[in-house]
Amino acid sequence: MTKILASLLILISLTAYSQEKVVISGTAFDSTNGRIWVEIVLNDTLRKFSHSSKWDKYQKLSMDTNFVVSAKADGKFRINARKTDSLFFQSSRHIPQVHAVADLLKMKSINIRLEPQACIPYVRCNDTLPSNVYVFVGQKIKVDYEEEPYYCNRYLLDSRFKAEYKIVKQIAGSFPKDTIVFTVFDHYGTPPFSKYNNVLLFVNEYCNKLYHEKYQYFDLYKTAKGKWASPGAPYKYDERHKKSVKAKKIKFADSVWFPISGLHEAIIKRKFPVPYYRIEGQRAIPVMGTYLDDLVIIKKEGVLKTRNILMD
Repeated sequence: MTKILASLLILISLTAYSQEKVVISGTAFDSTNGRIWVEIVLNDTLRKFSHSSKWDKYQKLSMDTNFVVSAKADGKFRINARKTDSLFFQSSRHIPQVHAVADLLKMKSINIRLEPQACIPYVRCNDTLPSNVYVFVGQKIKVDYEEEPYYCNRYLLDSRFKAEYKIVKQIAGSFPKDTIVFTVFDHYGTPPFSKYNNVLLFVNEYCNKLYHEKYQYFDLYKTAKGKWASPGAPYKYDERHKKSVKAKKIKFADSVWFPISGLHEAIIKRKFPVPYYRIEGQRAIPVMGTYLDDLVIIKKEGVLKTRNILMD
């Protein structure tokens, strides 16, 4: 019994020792020598939440110094970590490094140097207009962040995503498969259309590659009669090209409603305005919207016409 108790005490002591936090400090530079600060991430926490449905958690964690710190211009950094943790050192367009805290503690001084990634030449597509235009009702399979290649002579300010959708109904063009994979560029982060299950999408082909027509979509829901429609004002995404299409009274399927619990009254009025929605308790119920054919007309006569995109 005495030996068992002794072993348990040793195990408890070792566990407590491994869980004890220590301060890791040193310097970290990339090839810019302090012009860009190296980021130090505990246990690769950020990557697990970046550019996904957990984007809100990513933003929150990126500001939490318990998980993420940045080296200063002189390279110095400090972060608290357990002896069983790992630290990830990363910087844009540099090869990241990962080090076990236990190994870092053995160093006389911690001096991390990140090597730059090798760049590749950018080959411009000379197609000024798309060779094919595909307009379709799409059901989301997945939309994932995709790292932009590191080009030597081009720097993109947009985030890049890879989208895969099931084609539920083809409106224009004749895509040969029932699923479609295409590239999405968005300056503001995760494409807003990705939060909806069903959307009207516009995808163009340039130099044998498929690209989403930037920012163009409508969220879609089934009506009581099984048709597709988008609730709210017809020009809710494009007031600049507002023309003749009017919203109609539509009976959407009973499952189509939006929770408003916890929302400020001003936000409710802005997101679910009268006469397009009816508020019942903690739900906003759509009562007016635009059918699929008119949604296509809105884009065809508006943004697509301005961008010289012609539909079949």
